[in-house]
Amino acid sequence: MSVGVHEETDPASTRGRFPAARVGREFIPPLRPGKRPEKVFDDIRELAAPWRGGGVYVSYKPSPREVAAGRWTSVHREIGAWLADHPWVGIIVHHEPEGGPDRLDGATFRAVFERSRQEIKAGWSGARVAYCAMAYQWRPGGRAANRPGDWRKVVADEYLCDVYSGKNERNGAFPADLILPEHPGYMGWFNEIVRPHLAAGEPVTYGLGERGFMGADKIRAATIRRESAWLTSVFDRYAAGRQTKYLPPSVYLAWNSPGREKEYAWVLTGDSAVAMRELTAEFAKHV
Repeated sequence: MSVGVHEETDPASTRGRFPAARVGREFIPPLRPGKRPEKVFDDIRELAAPWRGGGVYVSYKPSPREVAAGRWTSVHREIGAWLADHPWVGIIVHHEPEGGPDRLDGATFRAVFERSRQEIKAGWSGARVAYCAMAYQWRPGGRAANRPGDWRKVVADEYLCDVYSGKNERNGAFPADLILPEHPGYMGWFNEIVRPHLAAGEPVTYGLGERGFMGADKIRAATIRRESAWLTSVFDRYAAGRQTKYLPPSVYLAWNSPGREKEYAWVLTGDSAVAMRELTAEFAKHV
């Protein structure tokens, strides 16, 4: 299992607080007008370098129109060829496509993702190109949940989901004490995107691309420990029979950052940070 904690610091500092954390997450914003796709490749190489001793997922958002017009083809192939010598780097094309200011509909995302993935894998067939979803839009009534068809057809090397428990006066999303099997957004995504593969006996790599908790420290700590206990039961059930339908997640990346929104309530403090250190240590045993 790949385990990490996303922070706005260097990997060594994160490992000082969370010794089991080895995998990180880096983000490249959409290109400004006039910027060439080659800049994204430059950014990927720069952002990935500090993570050589563990691993990292790098996200970027190519313009669907530019991808369709072939403007990214040569750069994608170069990225793929580079990944052959840097297999610890995973690529996320257009993370959280279902929501936010850069959101796409399912058909548009499927087209940009499939072409981008094919071009990257033309550079190296072993490249890991991930679809990373936004759990909020997979809740009942969410944008993706209402029209899941095109999203279901996306073929990826890894399926990740960004999942947050907690709410404030702005996001109004989910209660702070929800663990994964209780979380309507995560379960909506899992049931539509991951479970059909597992039920068909198709092993898939899936997991948490961002896992955040907001709320009082006592509630967060208790929620993280309940989630850890539940995940342990998932691993134990799979170990008992090795049935694909019970395959556990392969990735768990905790969120410990104010992020682009500068929301410091997502930063772990006190016992919640201790609980996350315990969780990551427990699941690092499954690497």
